[in-house]
Amino acid sequence: MALAAKKWNPIQLDGALFSSALAEGLVGIEECTDYDSTSLITPGKKRKAKTAKTQSSKKLKEVKTEIECIPATAQPSMEAWSSYSLPSELLRALQEQGFSYPTEIQAHTLPAALLGRRDILGAAETGSGKTLAFGLPILSGIMRLREAGIADEAADSEYSESEDEDIGVDEHGMGCVNAYKLKSAEVRRPLYALILTPTRELAMQVKNHLTKVAKYTGINIAVVVGGMAAVKQERLLRKGPEIVVGTPGRLWELIQQGNEHLSQIDNIKFLAIDETDRMLEKGHFMELHDLLEKMNLDQQKKSERQNFVFSATLTLIHDIPKHLVLKRKIKGRKLHDMTAEQKVQKIVNTLGITNPKIVDLSQGKGTSGTLSECRITCDIEEKDYYVFYFLKKHPGRTLIFCNSIGCVKRLTNLLGLLNCSPLPLHASMQQRQRLKNLEKFTETENSILIATDVAARGLDIPEIDHVLHYQTPRTSESYVHRSGRTARASVQGLTILLMEPSEFTNYMKMCKTLGKDNLPPFPVQDKYLSAVKERVNLARQLDKLQLQVRKFNAEEGWLQKAAREMDIVVDGLSKESKGDEMRACKALRKQLDALLGRPIFPAGLDGKVQESAIEILTSSKPTFKGFKKRKIEHQK
Repeated sequence: MALAAKKWNPIQLDGALFSSALAEGLVGIEECTDYDSTSLITPGKKRKAKTAKTQSSKKLKEVKTEIECIPATAQPSMEAWSSYSLPSELLRALQEQGFSYPTEIQAHTLPAALLGRRDILGAAETGSGKTLAFGLPILSGIMRLREAGIADEAADSEYSESEDEDIGVDEHGMGCVNAYKLKSAEVRRPLYALILTPTRELAMQVKNHLTKVAKYTGINIAVVVGGMAAVKQERLLRKGPEIVVGTPGRLWELIQQGNEHLSQIDNIKFLAIDETDRMLEKGHFMELHDLLEKMNLDQQKKSERQNFVFSATLTLIHDIPKHLVLKRKIKGRKLHDMTAEQKVQKIVNTLGITNPKIVDLSQGKGTSGTLSECRITCDIEEKDYYVFYFLKKHPGRTLIFCNSIGCVKRLTNLLGLLNCSPLPLHASMQQRQRLKNLEKFTETENSILIATDVAARGLDIPEIDHVLHYQTPRTSESYVHRSGRTARASVQGLTILLMEPSEFTNYMKMCKTLGKDNLPPFPVQDKYLSAVKERVNLARQLDKLQLQVRKFNAEEGWLQKAAREMDIVVDGLSKESKGDEMRACKALRKQLDALLGRPIFPAGLDGKVQESAIEILTSSKPTFKGFKKRKIEHQK
């Protein structure tokens, strides 16, 4: 590269400034006066350019040009959050999650929780955003405490070892190296908040939800639940998470084992209990009372703690069970129904809360306004028919609730034989398998999950279209929480209750508690039921035969094992009956597959329940025509 000569001008120098040594060989000094000039590049020899490289560079330029042309996506406005004085880190995470405005329960509780630091008792419909209603004040409060320097100094300090400290002077004045005792790599950090949930799945969901919101805060959150490796959870606790989410059983177990981090629960600044009414039920979660007793020992620390109590059925009141009424009558005591105010006061006294702000948005029912509720009245033997009918007629992500684990297993086997690919979920399953089935159900379209009440409370599974109650729930709270798995975040949803005559009394009690006269009947086209019954009956026969084969194999295996140990030869007469049963199973399977290969409904008739159909269902007048007669016959 060369520069044009005209850009340089000579400088006049005084000869006295230079000595003879410096001047020797010096011709002159020039100054560049034009700094805007361009470089004159002398052309060099032409080289063969690599074609592949040229093409790739062109592609890169084109891609870069395309990227530059794409307009930036508009970020949601966060003005609705401006009045709550939330830290910018939380607002940034909320914006990324698409939460541009608070939900109703959040708008009613956040001012008192954030600005007034009051305890909160909140009751709102399922799917209303209760997790953030207590999560945001907790995260904001921890950030405020860390900024104020209330945290232990050892929590955020780093080791600084200077040379002056390491080098000392001995008695002769000579320098020597002092022995420096290294501190432990695991510094004890303060435990700020404890969040308690009734189920393991809900605890993990709360943890994941809060982790996304705390993305830019540096706050660590750990989950501690049963069914998981205790060693791994202890390793997580050694890192000193500021927030611990867990179930009472495993938390109390680790505390009794002397876990150092959890031993600070009496110093926590925030306590949140989700689904509180379930947690405080008599005979359940006895460890919760032990935890509360330990946390409430110091009255000064108790008064400084901020408490959050939330549930969809916090103020829901139902009639006293008959067995309790009869028990009190025998003892000569009167038992009065508890009012909503008395129920809330009992919770306040149990948890040790003072002057709470009570927010009740449940309107006495707890279910969402976008939820459509229906029923199907049938005999107990017909429930399988209507379940299969609904799954084939209205495909979608469907959650089926049962009252017992045995019912879940039986229905899972039956629908599996009908090629519905159901996923079970109950308390007897290993935790890893439970989480795996939940993940499959969430990711697969038109999937089916058959569960007990383990999946009823708090789980926020997106886009559940339908909830079926295979059996009438034992309590109104169970019905509310089961139905609340659909119609979340103002999305339409449908719940159907399958009711047999023996469940009529419980059904009417439930309607009375929820303030409903009755549920409208779900329309069923009877002309297609014969084809449904044919397939379900074959599946039932096949299920019985397969059960006999499994039972026979188990007995035969035990007999052969015992014979080998005793050196006894067993005849093979029983193999003939086993072969007959296996051949019958294959024949039934082939016959059932042929029927399942034929469509039950004409093309265009099967599909999701549309919103217009839901409106018709909710506007129709519920009747019990013919039901009372069937009820009397059933009782006979």
